[in-house]
Amino acid sequence: MTSTEHTASRYKVTGHIAPDNDAVKYYSPERRAANSSSRSSRSIRLKRSDRSVSRSSAKSSRGRSQPISTAVKVMGVLTLIAVITVVAVQIGLRRMQAENVVSHVTIECGEKVNPRDFLKEDLIYTDEAEYSVDLSQVDTRIPQDVNFEITVMNVTTPVKLTVADTIAPTCEVVPQNLFSDEEIPEASECVKDIMDIQQPVMVEYLTEPDMTRTNTSIVQLKLEDLSGNISLVDVPFRIIKDDTPPVITGTRNITAFIGDTIRYRDGVTVTDDYAVHPELVIDNSAVNMKVAGTYTVTYVATDDAGNSSSEEISLTLKVKPDSYIEPETVYGEAQKILNTIIEPDMTDMEKALKIVRWSRYNVHYITKTDTSSWTRAAYDGFTKRQGTCYTFAMVNRAMFECCGIENMIVKRYPFTWQRHYWNLIKIDGEWYHCDSTPRHNYRSYVFMLTDKELAAFTGGGYNGFRFDHSKYPASATESVQDRINYTKATVEY
Repeated sequence: MTSTEHTASRYKVTGHIAPDNDAVKYYSPERRAANSSSRSSRSIRLKRSDRSVSRSSAKSSRGRSQPISTAVKVMGVLTLIAVITVVAVQIGLRRMQAENVVSHVTIECGEKVNPRDFLKEDLIYTDEAEYSVDLSQVDTRIPQDVNFEITVMNVTTPVKLTVADTIAPTCEVVPQNLFSDEEIPEASECVKDIMDIQQPVMVEYLTEPDMTRTNTSIVQLKLEDLSGNISLVDVPFRIIKDDTPPVITGTRNITAFIGDTIRYRDGVTVTDDYAVHPELVIDNSAVNMKVAGTYTVTYVATDDAGNSSSEEISLTLKVKPDSYIEPETVYGEAQKILNTIIEPDMTDMEKALKIVRWSRYNVHYITKTDTSSWTRAAYDGFTKRQGTCYTFAMVNRAMFECCGIENMIVKRYPFTWQRHYWNLIKIDGEWYHCDSTPRHNYRSYVFMLTDKELAAFTGGGYNGFRFDHSKYPASATESVQDRINYTKATVEY
């Protein structure tokens, strides 16, 4: 092989990978120069590329971290804003709650305290309001100031409740009808039914009535309560000159026996157009109770103005007959019966009903009996259990008197062929007719009828109750028949 061929062969070989690891790469000078230049160029490009990659990595790193940092900042700002907002809302709510608490409430005396009156309508947490006092325990009948506190959402506000009496008293006027000689009534007597939360109410005249003027005038009164509330009322005053005397009714001639106790006042009443209780004086000074005869007894009634009237009666005294029975004996017999039919807690009306019923069904009617004295007739009725209408009336009389029931004997007048007697009793201040005498075709009895009811009575098909009304007090006008059970002898109340 020539040298040229050998060199070319070496280059050719060395231009590729050596056949073994120990092969040495040989390049021609031109190649080495070119390779050196190429390596320098690649080195430079590599360095630039590395720097470019490094910068790109840095840029990429910076691009990724920048959005994360901004989100954190935004979240922090939003959180701060939310906290500030919540605090502001809480402060605003508290301020609103405090502003919506009513600091002063006034109610009228007697009204009920409503706790919600201290809270305005736009208050949110009304159910959470706390009161430092129990308002239900405040006595609103008394004017007063109550200071306390209301707490809403931990905000405490001082408040005050004022209980005030601003309403003047009211009343009903009582018109006055007075006689010129009467004393001026107290101002409080000219009104009634005074209404005011506070008592007492002072009543006084602003102008006093002139009692010397017999006419009708208006007198003004002032009503003032404890809080100073004032009302003025006008009271009509009618001043009258009293020149009318009292009226005496119920006087009647009396027949008695020597030694009897005379009840002059039984059945006698005195009325007057002015005086409530006119004075009644009975002059029996001419009577000699030990000597038989007829005497005059005078009744004189006088009112507060000095007007008077009088009535005279005859008192006939007789010697006691042999058949005479002393009243004490009769009352003893009457009490025996009362012990069996009367209870201690009975009213006078109930007692009277038991008495009339007992005589009606326990004494038998006969056409003739001893009427020489009322005591004889009553005694025979109790002991013999028989008698005429006079007996029935006197049996009732004895028992009425034992029970303290005021009574009178009424006589039929006028009569044609037969007399009749019955009782008049006073119950609860009113007079009523009673009759226990049996009647044909009538199995009951008469109890507590008024004059009007007695006149209309037709038990057994006839009446028979005629009498001189001028000799007896007028009866009650209101019926009590709806309260009476005749079968059971009971009274309903």
